[in-house]
Formats: sequence, C-alpha cells, structure tokens
Amino acid sequence: MKEVIKEKQLESLRNKAKKLTYIVYILSAVSLPLYMWLFYIVMRQEEEILTLFAVIKLVFVAVVLSIATLGLLWYVIVRHAYDHFNESFKSKYVVQTINKISGFDKLQYVCESGFLWDEVRNAAVVACGDKKYYESEDLLFGEYENVRFKISDVTTKKIVRRNKKSRIEEIFSGQIICLLQFDNTKVSKGHLQIFEKEFLSDMSGWKAEHKIHTENETFNSRFRIYADDAHNAYYILTPQRMEKIMSFADAVQYQVSLVFCDEKLFVAVKRESMFDAVVDEPISKQTEKIIEDAKLIQKAKEILIMS
Repeated sequence: MKEVIKEKQLESLRNKAKKLTYIVYILSAVSLPLYMWLFYIVMRQEEEILTLFAVIKLVFVAVVLSIATLGLLWYVIVRHAYDHFNESFKSKYVVQTINKISGFDKLQYVCESGFLWDEVRNAAVVACGDKKYYESEDLLFGEYENVRFKISDVTTKKIVRRNKKSRIEEIFSGQIICLLQFDNTKVSKGHLQIFEKEFLSDMSGWKAEHKIHTENETFNSRFRIYADDAHNAYYILTPQRMEKIMSFADAVQYQVSLVFCDEKLFVAVKRESMFDAVVDEPISKQTEKIIEDAKLIQKAKEILIMS
C-alpha cells in the first residue's frame, strides 16, 4: 500500500522550506551593502579615485556577488528542505488527492517520467521539435470511468538560426493526454488531426496528406483538419463529435489540438504545468489546483469519449 501523507504534515514541510527561503533572501539582501562597503574600503586603501565608472563597477560586482551568494545559500540551506517538501507533494499527495475524486482508479504517478519524444512525434498532436531539448515529466496514468488514460507535461523546443546566430525557441508547453479508447464502435484508420487555428499557427507539427472541409461551417472557421484518408475523417467526425470537440475547447479555455489514430485519442492543451509544489501558497490552495488539473482529464473523457 502506498504511503500517504496528511495535509498537516505537508503544511509543516512547506512552512519549513518557506522560512528557510526567506532567511536566504534576507542574508543575500544583507550581503549586497556588505560587499559594496568591502569594495569601497579596498578602493580607498589603494587610493583609487571614486569616479562614476569606478562606482558603477563597484555596484555591478557587488550585485553579481550578492546573486551568487543567493544561489550558494539556497543550494546549501534551502534545497534539501524544498526537495523533501516537493517529493512528498508529488509522489504522495497528488495521487491521494485525485484518488478521492469519484471515477478515478488504478492511478500511478511518476514525477520524473512522461511521454517519449518518439510518442509525440508519431502522434503528431504537437510539433516535437529537437529531441535534444525535449522535456516531459509529471506522468499520471490510470483509469477514469473505466477509460484508460495517461497525461503528462510536455515542452518542445527547436533551434532557430537567424543572422548567423542560433537560439533555442519554445514551440509548445502544456499537457498531452492520451485516451486509449475514444469510441466503443470505431477506430481511426490513420491520423485524423484537428488543430485549433491559434494552435495551428506555430505549434503544429507534420500534417496528414488531405485537408478536410466539413459541412459544419462553425467548426471549419475554428479548426483546421488533416487526415491520411478523407473517408475516415468523415467517418470519425460525425456532427455529434464535432459539437463535442467545440464544447471541449470552450470548457478548457486554452488552445487545443486533437489526433485520432487507431483506438487512441491524443489531446494537447497549451497551459501551465501540472502539480507544481510552491512554498508561498498553503496546501489547501494547492489542493484546489490539483483538482483543477484532474478536471482536464475528466473533461476530456466526459466530453470527447463516445460509448
């Protein structure tokens, strides 16, 4: 049986990490005038003239050292306390909180795991970018109302070269959900991709061969549709399912894309990271955020899945 942690215990760990963090901030703030005073003494002893440039240099070096002190103190004093709080929050509290929500079952959570780069590339629900800079974590999987799912944070990036200079640019950051069966009676023969127009502009990856135009003009004005096979697209995109897709996009209030492939439905939602533990908010408030993250799975199943 998985070890559980009480909210009171987690709150105690959070408060410890928070207090140590504030102590480090105070010590770092105190170090700035101290460094400036020390450099001033050294300059006076060396009989340097305090020109404007010398003063600017003094302040700059003192600020850099103060920031370095902040990093060092955080690593030495705060890191262990924060890691203990964060590990307890993610490995214990997240699952036990979602388990209390009706319909969830067989949950497992692996904070350092996620979707593989190859999975995202093959799903074609977002642009996967350069494999070297791909990140995915906070993997939650299990069942919701007997439908198997997995969800994870995903960040994709690419190298952009302009004027002989290269920089790393983010393509997509949000969640990908995989529902392992989207319909009891249908499977999709090949990829059927549905990109919300705002999503399509910069986050979509490779696209299937055929661009599809449906009889629902409201749907067409909001989404772009691509399919390996046009007949399959019309088979899957019934009027009822198109209405459900629009309802889902309205419900989540973020940019979305969807891909039907075989029995699976992949859903990408551009939003903030899931299950983040922070020291500045009480656990009761963070519990609400966990429940909000879980609602994304609920909405995907309840709105998009047809039995």
